[in-house]
Amino acid sequence: MSAGQQAPSAGQPAFAGLKVLDFTTTIAGPHCGRMLADLGADVIKVESPEGDMMRTRPPIRDGASTSFGQLNVGKRSLVLDLKEPEAKEAALRLIADADILVENYRPGVMQRLGLDYAVASKLNPRLIYCAISGYGQTGPSADLPAYAPVIHAASGYDLAHLAYQQGRARPDNCGVYIADVLTGTYAFGAIAAALYQRNTTGKGQMLDVSMLESMLTLTLGEMQTAQFDLPPPPRPMFTPVATEDGFVMIAVASERTFQGFAATAGRKDWVSDPRYAKYSDRRLNWGTLMDEFEAWS
Repeated sequence: MSAGQQAPSAGQPAFAGLKVLDFTTTIAGPHCGRMLADLGADVIKVESPEGDMMRTRPPIRDGASTSFGQLNVGKRSLVLDLKEPEAKEAALRLIADADILVENYRPGVMQRLGLDYAVASKLNPRLIYCAISGYGQTGPSADLPAYAPVIHAASGYDLAHLAYQQGRARPDNCGVYIADVLTGTYAFGAIAAALYQRNTTGKGQMLDVSMLESMLTLTLGEMQTAQFDLPPPPRPMFTPVATEDGFVMIAVASERTFQGFAATAGRKDWVSDPRYAKYSDRRLNWGTLMDEFEAWS
């Protein structure tokens, strides 16, 4: 909490009384800010005179982007041209009294504006400063622009996903921006952890949240199996099967689930079938098992 603020009382949102400066655009950063606002924080969205580009993205209702609304509902809005001295001074005054600052400019932009963590932490040692970027604040790729589809490809996610699509050689088109939403959520979690730590230390900290590293957490199995010589199953383990009027997703992850799966298909013999009885054998013969199940379904 900032000086003079009171902790939220019972019944209030968890982040009531916290002041947040949201210097973010597009999806990842605004999604993080939206989650903070949802928990009661006072979030001030700081935009350039041109505005967040999401303001013009369809669908449009009554002249306003509903996507922008979804990402920024619950926030207050402020326009500052940070290249102007007066606007920079206003931003510094806001920083001095804030609990959290979130930004997702390319690394180095906030430093050029004189609003980086080195400056902000001197004004406000309790400030939690969260910088979201494509590849992190340092390293050989730090200066590269990054949007979700690019990060999906750079992280290996697209090819990992393709490996489960039988008979296909071209990665999927991108329309669901997983990297943005995932990174915004991880940034929210990092901020919550930093707030908890501040209760003990009395000090804020810098948080460096990378879209690339966030996406890598989605390929848990792929990063592990790449280190071993494991034969791939002849058919992906989690796969939709055809029914008379559509598809159902099969996810047999435990022995109890497998027993119920077999009973549903009227094939309790599968439980003792040496091809399927043990997980390791079931994995090797998964294609045959799915063919037999699909003949029934």
